[in-house]
This record gives sequence, C-alpha cells and structure tokens, in this order.
Amino acid sequence: MVVIIAGSVITTSIYRSYPYTYTPPAINSPVPAPVYPPLISSPNLSVRKNVVDLTSKEKAAFVKAVHALKNTIPQGSKLSIYDQLVLEHVFTMGFSLSSGAKGSAKVNPAHGKPAFLPWHRQFLRVFEQALQAIDPSVTVPYWDWTDPKALEIVLEDDFLGSRGQGVTIEIPGAGTFQGGVVSSGPFAEWTLNEKIHFDPITGKSLGPKLKRFIKLPPCDKYPIPKAKVEQLFRFDNYEIFNALLEGALKLDDKKNWVEGWELHACIHTLIGGSLVDKLEPNRVPQQTQILGTMDSVPSSPYDPIFWLNHANVDRLWAEWQDRGHTSSRFYPSKGMPFGHNLHDPMWPWDKGLSIPGNVGSEDITSLVSSIQSNVVVTPMDVLDFRKLGYTYDTTRLVPKT
Repeated sequence: MVVIIAGSVITTSIYRSYPYTYTPPAINSPVPAPVYPPLISSPNLSVRKNVVDLTSKEKAAFVKAVHALKNTIPQGSKLSIYDQLVLEHVFTMGFSLSSGAKGSAKVNPAHGKPAFLPWHRQFLRVFEQALQAIDPSVTVPYWDWTDPKALEIVLEDDFLGSRGQGVTIEIPGAGTFQGGVVSSGPFAEWTLNEKIHFDPITGKSLGPKLKRFIKLPPCDKYPIPKAKVEQLFRFDNYEIFNALLEGALKLDDKKNWVEGWELHACIHTLIGGSLVDKLEPNRVPQQTQILGTMDSVPSSPYDPIFWLNHANVDRLWAEWQDRGHTSSRFYPSKGMPFGHNLHDPMWPWDKGLSIPGNVGSEDITSLVSSIQSNVVVTPMDVLDFRKLGYTYDTTRLVPKT
C-alpha cells in the first residue's frame, strides 16, 4: 500500500483545471428580452434519464454499448472509437503557440470560454450517436449532483464500477482517504492508452488502468446543495451562466469574479482526486498532482463517469435555455477568440481549419489526422438541442413562461 502525504509533492508548475483568460461580464450587463421555445411535447426524441431512474436493463445496455466502442477499431486506425473520442478531448489542450498549434484557433476550443457548453454538447452528441449505432435504445444518462443517491448508483458494480483501491492518501488536518485502480465492475479490465492517459502537471502517465479517488478534499462534499445549482438560473447573461456552471470562476460576496472550484469542475475532482498545495478557508487550493483519471482534464473521458457529468451540464444549459434564453441572441456573436463566437467552426469539426500541437510528454501529433472531422459545427448549430434529436426527462414539456 502506497501512502502519499498531500502537500508534499513539489512540481515546477501549478496546474489549474480550467484556466480563464478572460473575465465574464458584470452581473448587471444588459441582456436580450426573454425568448421561450413553443409549448410542445417531444415524444419522438431520445430521452436522457436521471441515473437514479435507470432500469437494470438500461444500465446493462449502456455499459455494453460503451464496451463495444472501446473494442471497435475502425479500418485504417490504430485506436478504438472510444479512444479516438478521448484523444479529441486531449487535443483541446494543444491550442497554443508553445505546443505547435497551427491555423485559426489559438486557445482551447472547449474550456475556459463561451464555447465550453456548445463544444461539449456536440462532443456528447457524437458519443451518443456512436452508442446508438450499436444499440438504438441507448441514451446518455445524466448525474444530478444534488441527488444524494446518485453517486452510489453510479459507482455500483452493475453500472460504472467501484471506487479505486490500493492507495492511501493522508491529508494533514483532513484525515485519511482511499483510492487507486478500479478493481471491480464492468470497467476494471479496461486497458487505457498510456500516451493519452496522463497527469497534465507532471506529464507522467497515469498508467494503463482506470483510477478513481472519490471524495478527497477540497471536493469532498456531496451532494451539491440544490440552492447552489438553482442560483445559476438567476443569471440571464450566457457568459455568466457558462462560467459559473463550468466552475473555474465564481462570484464573491461583492459580485466580483474570483477563482473557483465548483459544480462541473469540482465533480471532476470528486471522482478523480488530486493533491493540492494547501487547504485553507476562503482560498482556492492549487493542484500539484493529479491522482485519478477524471481529474486529468485532457484524459477525463477515459472514465465513463465523464459522460454522465457532462450530460448533467448539458441538461442544466437546456433548462436555462427553456427558461427564456432560447434565442441565439444570448450567445456572443463576436469579440471572443476564434472558435468561441456564434458562427465560428469548433475544432475538430472544422475541416482542418485548425490543428492542435502536442499534448503531454509523449509525441502524439501523428494521431491528429485520425480524429479530424469532415463536417463543420459552430455554436449556432447546436443551440437547439431538440433539433439534435434528444431531450431530457426534465425538458420534455416546454413551458412558455
């Protein structure tokens, strides 16, 4: 058994999961007049369900389809369909001059700015369509972070598998915690590509197995209070809503933007776990070492829990849209870095307009061509989730007011 004393890890750089390089607008910024979708029922759409409401048959079908993606290697490729999806997420971290990126996009196309929500909506839909090509009945369930039962259901051996085991983490002032390799459940035997499963701070591989460190501080409180989620819907400005939901920023008592580690971002850490420099009140800890798969932002889709987390993110955005924010006028049309404006193509759905540089300590640039898409997708293309063919069990009936 390995014992790690949190806070003792020394690294040459401090990693923040979701760095923002712009500040969202003030909360009193003007917004368009409310726009609601028409009052409709959606019986012909795929319905994404709460994990707590899944039947045993639905859980089994989802797991089976995910395994099929992991075991299917398309002709001419060295990577399975599932690994290609992980690789797409990894390469979103490769958009900087220092990494060797080329083309129009100069910043992360998926994190830290307005395209966080539309990029992941498209990413989630590509995954779901791949699942449905195997089993048309399958949809991606969502994990409601406010439901006290949901976490244990997600971690059951008949669904997404157990907590990690084999490593003891001692955190001064907080206690002792367990984690490590997932050793039971349907994903215990998964083999991960070590080149794209890595700690983005140290660059070192996280190994060939799925790792989880559940409920380590600072993200050890579960469930998330309903009031913290509901406060999202008080804001009519898309950029504010997007930033708060992503969780890298928050508003302090004076309504100023400060660093955060909440909601979506904290759920990544709730499952993956990381070591931090210090645990102090009213201070955002800085990560010094990533421990588990879900807390490595690039590699996080290697943990199937990733998809449930992002389905909930997308559900909350869908509900926000239904509450008077349907119009494209709520999304920034200009003034953002390329890839984040309303009509900008989002990599990799841009027909080669942008090419990421290398990510991690291994040279994986030769793999870029295997994930470049021949279709073009912009934020505008994914604003209407119903036109994409799905809805949620909380958005099936659409109120006008």
